[in-house]
Amino acid sequence: MKYCWMTLLFVLVNGLLAGDNAGSINFEPSLTKHLLINSSYQSADSVISEEVEEKAVLRAAVYSAIIPGTGEYYAGSTWKAILFFGIEVAAWTAYIVYTNKAGDSEVQMEGYANENWSEQRYWSKLYYDAKNPNSGITNLPVYLVDKDNILIDYDADVIKSLRFLEDALGHSHKLPHTKTQQYYEMIYKYLTQFGNGWADADFDLEYYGNTNNMTPQMFLYRDMRNDMNNYYDNVSTVTNIILLNHVLSSLDAAWTARSYNREINIKIHAYNKKYFDENVQMFGINVTW
Repeated sequence: MKYCWMTLLFVLVNGLLAGDNAGSINFEPSLTKHLLINSSYQSADSVISEEVEEKAVLRAAVYSAIIPGTGEYYAGSTWKAILFFGIEVAAWTAYIVYTNKAGDSEVQMEGYANENWSEQRYWSKLYYDAKNPNSGITNLPVYLVDKDNILIDYDADVIKSLRFLEDALGHSHKLPHTKTQQYYEMIYKYLTQFGNGWADADFDLEYYGNTNNMTPQMFLYRDMRNDMNNYYDNVSTVTNIILLNHVLSSLDAAWTARSYNREINIKIHAYNKKYFDENVQMFGINVTW
């Protein structure tokens, strides 16, 4: 019975540390539950240390850099894991929605331009201006035009023979050979040069972008372009949010893991000490933070 009170004290302390108490159904007054048998002190220390194993800071940061929230979950913070992962899901959802809307808007805008802006009208307008005696252009090829001054015999060779007029008439831009993104931008952005290519434009008038001096087709095309650009701006904003969420989550996961490691760690030690020439079994609690 020499060590009975020490044994009982250890069992009670160990039970409290494990969250058990005498009134709990999990309470088991047994030394073997905690693996602290007289002959196995070193093993007991190692087992208890595993219960408070530290979290790898770098691992937590990498987890969240790849998928925001996973590093926080690894470091033991469930609510922050839900927060960062929720932002990630919401941002990617918005990215997909706005990307689809921007793509659909662009297709609609280009379709409208293909129906209402004509390269044939554009080259006909240049030819119309070049025939003006005040243009100073000589040796102009002779082509037939209809009553609206639109080229009749219109083909690739005619276009090739008229491309010099963009420089000869003092225009600062050249119509792309293919319908690129720049092509669809220029036919609205530089209306002084390209405005007469719209079906409701007049060859004897000049048009200016971002003014009231535009035709209904020009106004509608402008609004369609603005809608498309707004959707792409939203895509860009959401992309930045996604990148920022990855960075912040990675930094927070590292901080959370470090905080976890600084929380209270409890180790129980058992050892023998001589008192009055007798070996007395001692139990100690080491608390660090």
